[in-house]
Amino acid sequence: MNFAFNQIRRGDALGELRKFPDESIDCLVTSPPYWALRDYGVNGQLGLEKTFEEYITKLCDTFDEVKRVLKDTGTCWVNLGDSYSNSGKGGDSGRMYAQRHTQFGKICNIRRHGKPTRVKELPPKSLCNIPARFSIEMQNRGWILRNVIIWHKPNCMPSSVKDRFTVDFEYLFFFVKNKKYYFETQYEPLQESSLLRAKYNSYSSKTDQGIHGGMNLKNQLKVFEKINKGELSGRNKRCVWRIATRPFRGSHFAVFPENLVEAPIKAGCPEFVCRKCGKAREPIIKSQFKQHSLGATSGQYWKVRNFKGDNTVRNSSVKIGYTDCGCNAGFRGGVVLDPFMGSGTTAVVAKKLGRNYVGIELNSKYIEMAKKRINAVPKNIRRENERIFKSRETGI
Repeated sequence: MNFAFNQIRRGDALGELRKFPDESIDCLVTSPPYWALRDYGVNGQLGLEKTFEEYITKLCDTFDEVKRVLKDTGTCWVNLGDSYSNSGKGGDSGRMYAQRHTQFGKICNIRRHGKPTRVKELPPKSLCNIPARFSIEMQNRGWILRNVIIWHKPNCMPSSVKDRFTVDFEYLFFFVKNKKYYFETQYEPLQESSLLRAKYNSYSSKTDQGIHGGMNLKNQLKVFEKINKGELSGRNKRCVWRIATRPFRGSHFAVFPENLVEAPIKAGCPEFVCRKCGKAREPIIKSQFKQHSLGATSGQYWKVRNFKGDNTVRNSSVKIGYTDCGCNAGFRGGVVLDPFMGSGTTAVVAKKLGRNYVGIELNSKYIEMAKKRINAVPKNIRRENERIFKSRETGI
């Protein structure tokens, strides 16, 4: 098969994925249609099954093919929301379900498709727990679940319900095939409270006693010193991501924001992949060691115990180059797959980050919408990505 990148294939996800070569994709980022939420007006669409069990089975069958086409070092990121039993809409998922009529899609009308079979175990108005059921079935099929990320929406749509709370989050699951996979650590800014504690060397009695996971006084002072010297400006990204939804002028109203896609692609899709062997090029980190004293300084004035300073080794990391597989065939950006492409957000972000993309979409009108968004990516961003890529292709 002539496997080409940077294109959107029309068809159902499972059928098109069966045409893909084995281990041809570096990363998957997608948001499948939610169960019993909307009718997108095309035959064969996912989400209109009579039971959520059938929906989960069909969805996981698709991800069986994803597992085949994903490289052993690949990562898989799935955004999925929940639905309520016997309701015909997925609660306050933030997907603008109140817009009952649009040009290309509308809310799933239960009367049109026949009333879904009521699951005996779930009474009406109960959450179906579809995200949890999906993740468990994925694990049953051999996937490794690395993280459950909470997408918190500070600007979620208001809810008119009077007998429960407004739902202002969705799930983002992070799966992999193997224990070893490509992952680039992502950082977020340190909190103001952490910066203040470092500035004044303030710590609690619990820290002094080593209660917090071994973070005793000695280790805490090491962290404070790195922060004050500017060697530590961020912390490992947490699992609750506060990302506002964004308005979209097109007729596709189930659009997830670009910020939600950016971190998974940066973390899970390599910037450089060998054109011949497909191996990712990774940065080479060199550790530099320096002796220094951890004795009390003039800045310590709150809870400075009788800590005796000693000469301790400090470790700092410096990027000195990139790995090279030795094929001498050149490199390209990694490939991001979205089998439920919709309006093309995954492809847009991939293009902005200098990666390649492949999309699958059943609705031809959404394909045209996605192509317009992709082509609208500013040329200066594309040129800058090309310049950076060429400068790094043979090293720093």
